Amino acid sequence: QHFSSMENCIEQLPDEQRKAIELFYLKEKCYKEIAEETNTDINKVRSLIQNGRRNLKICMEKQALEKA
Repeated sequence: QHFSSMENCIEQLPDEQRKAIELFYLKEKCYKEIAEETNTDINKVRSLIQNGRRNLKICMEKQALEKA
């Protein structure tokens, strides 16, 4: 149950954030590998992951409140 809400939140992320989060957490790639694979600057990768994490946290908290 918990996992499906996480998946749901990942799907709601903007495309670039979702891709960076998936590569970092699910495929266990480092920032450098993600930057090369997505043809993106490493600093942008860093911010995509930070923003993606923040958005995931907000989404998960919102879903938890809705269930409570």
